[in-house]
Amino acid sequence: MSTVSTFSGLPAYSEFVSQAERAPERVTARWPFAVLAMLGVLLVAAPVATGMFPRAVKGEAMIDAFGPYVTEQSIDGYRSDLRVLDGARTNIVTLQSVSPPAGEYPRVDQFVRDYPGIRADISSMLDAIDTNRQNYRTLSNTAPFGSLPWLLALPGVVLIGAGIAGFRAAGNGSRATTWRAFAGLAGLALIVTPLAAGLFAAAPAAQPVIDGFRPILTTEHVRRVQGYFVTLVAADGELNSRYAGAVRAAHPDADLSGITALENRWQPMTSRFAALVGTMNDNVRNFDAVVALNDVTRPLGFTAFRGLAWGFLIPGILVTGLALIGLRPVPTGSGRGDSTGEEQ
Repeated sequence: MSTVSTFSGLPAYSEFVSQAERAPERVTARWPFAVLAMLGVLLVAAPVATGMFPRAVKGEAMIDAFGPYVTEQSIDGYRSDLRVLDGARTNIVTLQSVSPPAGEYPRVDQFVRDYPGIRADISSMLDAIDTNRQNYRTLSNTAPFGSLPWLLALPGVVLIGAGIAGFRAAGNGSRATTWRAFAGLAGLALIVTPLAAGLFAAAPAAQPVIDGFRPILTTEHVRRVQGYFVTLVAADGELNSRYAGAVRAAHPDADLSGITALENRWQPMTSRFAALVGTMNDNVRNFDAVVALNDVTRPLGFTAFRGLAWGFLIPGILVTGLALIGLRPVPTGSGRGDSTGEEQ
């Protein structure tokens, strides 16, 4: 028997090789990276779609502009000014009933007639500001409003990049640790932001401020208050140029203490009120932008400021969890592989 025939019935070497035991192939899950990229797109798109970038900047401008006026000292000063005006009107009414001066004084008469309504309107305006002093302080202590959309969008950009790069790396069997780290840092930033920026405290403070300022920060109301100053300035001019002199000429001993107090207080008083009304006028559009931003989520059942902190925290938790998924590679098969493919 020949050597060839003796070994012809044995399996070929290639058959041994094809049935050699192989370690199970391990891969990294790719879907978490796809979800991370999608969350990144949402974080970038949300402030763009809601107009948050320009509206938040206007909100920040309004908060800064009203800061000097929403203080106890400032409001007490305005109330003191009103008391001086009260005293002047009372003085005029008393003089007209006891020792009226000769002549006609239409501007003084208009002041006497219109001042009760002027006082009521300005007092309600001061009450609205005073009631919201603490809420306003809370809002002013948060991170600058103009930075908030960036604090959403920038982590979103990081997540888009990390998600795409990680998806590709995972497809090549890599754990994509570097891209997970980038995503994890973005998630951590989203979690820390509402806590560090004071957004949870700001959420219940925003709506009362909006509701309190809504009646006074309108073009119609600002113009009405500006009209009050026309009445007051005209009355003061007539009091000093004609009325007080006529009273003194007719009644040298007449009590003019209320009118005199108004004259002594007039310059600082008008300066303070003009500054407040000017700030109101300059911020009507800024306030409208804040209201529009707050209302953009109403179809979802909540206002934007109520949900703002959660809009950072919830995506941050999701991102952090997704970044951790798949750190341990997933085996595609175990045991012995064979040429028939029965074990995958």
